[in-house]
Amino acid sequence: MSQQLISRSAFARLSAAVIGTALLGAGCAPPRQQVSAAGEAGDGQLGRLTWGWRLPTTWDSAKGVGYDVHVLSLVYSGLTRLGPDGALQPDLAESWTYNGTGDAVTFHLRPNLTYSDGTPVDAAAVKAGLERSRDLPGATSGQSLAIIQDITADSATDVTLHLAEVSYQLPLLLAGLIGHLVSPAAIESGAELNIAPVGAGPFVLAEYVPGSHATLRRNPNHWNAAEILLDELQVVPRPAEAVAYAGLRSGQYDLAHVDDSQILPLEQSGFSVIGGTCFNVHTIEVNNRHAPFDDPRVVEAFNRAIDREGIIEGPLFGHGEPDWQPFSRGVQGYDPELHRRWDHNPEEAHRLLAEAGHPDGISVTFHVIGDAGNDTSRKIAEAVQAQVAEAGFDLRLEIAPPGAGQKAAHSYTLYMYSFSGRESPVQALEVLYSEGGWMNISQQAPEEFTTALERVRRTPLESPDYLPHLQAATRAAVSGASPHAWLVNWNRAHALNDRVTGFTHCIHTQRFEGVGVRS
Repeated sequence: MSQQLISRSAFARLSAAVIGTALLGAGCAPPRQQVSAAGEAGDGQLGRLTWGWRLPTTWDSAKGVGYDVHVLSLVYSGLTRLGPDGALQPDLAESWTYNGTGDAVTFHLRPNLTYSDGTPVDAAAVKAGLERSRDLPGATSGQSLAIIQDITADSATDVTLHLAEVSYQLPLLLAGLIGHLVSPAAIESGAELNIAPVGAGPFVLAEYVPGSHATLRRNPNHWNAAEILLDELQVVPRPAEAVAYAGLRSGQYDLAHVDDSQILPLEQSGFSVIGGTCFNVHTIEVNNRHAPFDDPRVVEAFNRAIDREGIIEGPLFGHGEPDWQPFSRGVQGYDPELHRRWDHNPEEAHRLLAEAGHPDGISVTFHVIGDAGNDTSRKIAEAVQAQVAEAGFDLRLEIAPPGAGQKAAHSYTLYMYSFSGRESPVQALEVLYSEGGWMNISQQAPEEFTTALERVRRTPLESPDYLPHLQAATRAAVSGASPHAWLVNWNRAHALNDRVTGFTHCIHTQRFEGVGVRS
């Protein structure tokens, strides 16, 4: 995937100019970052880098959620992974082979692999790790791995997963948290993996202070250690907006995830900001069991009443891309035919509402995720509230109780949330649209979608039919009284000081191969 400096809009220039001027006046601006947009390593050498991101909720991947994947992928590896462009790549396995019927897949491991505790990563170890992730009580990975009926260690380097049904999605399914492998010695000893992970990733956790920092040291025994140019990577909570400039300039942070509102001031102050679209998409979950959203005309009217470009220019400071589907441009599953399928048209939205029997509009409660760190969701919800009023939707905003999550959302009619994507597009569609999907608050699915999704699952990834079948399933998912109103793709941005070399924006899991620091 080509990497680019983030674009800016006129709105962002106007809204951030005062902040940028103030920062420039506070001290000398740092020199313009010389790392190229292609992410060349330059003169990077082994050294120490501090990354402002977010600490994981747990160090046990079997119980990890969402954004945990970025940090946990530094200490764990799986059989497969996703590359910077989101494409499937080998990891601990160098290749894999399906049987003739598609209900068993054999992974061929790289030779002489070890976990960070010295335990061999062989077929028996893979079997132990996957069985734990499947069977551990409370594991977030359990439901996804339930398709694996049996695991056999056929040789030291060949391990076969025997499936309950045909599915060619396993290599994708295992490319993230779900597929992270734990040392069988750590499993047997009862190690507290939630605070002391034992994996086969490119780094090893050396120190962890909850809420403060995690110090990771380079794992010299990792199969791809030659690409790891850092001796030490320290992960700390990302900087607050008020201190991002000072933190990057002083070296408190070398690299930091920043909000859209920070991009222009930091660029004006001489820092490079690198980023782009990713798997994450803002969405409004729609309960189509609740009238009047059981009427496809009302769902279409609601979608047409939303000005997605207005959201980008407003709360998102000109960054991101409008979306009408769960897959962003460049992500496997994206269907060009769905782009702007329900473009902003308040007059048409009002006409559809009247046709559906609501000429005077409708009033409905709009719940917004109340967990900490979701100010952007609240601001987007407020923008949507103002936009759809023109078409006749009277939305009463209500903040959901913190920690209420998706179970509580099943009783809502509209719920402002975001989707962080899945390595497997079939799993993503299942989560969002299947009858028992975690993010389908309607808990119902049209038969044509279920049939289309099954067709994708049974199609080999290398088949010329795979992408057309996947796009057909996406179209079936978003048709009719769809349980999602997709809004805008997240823009994931990082600001760098002049020490960092080789940093590359990754569309899914952020990786650190080739990232170094200048001495």
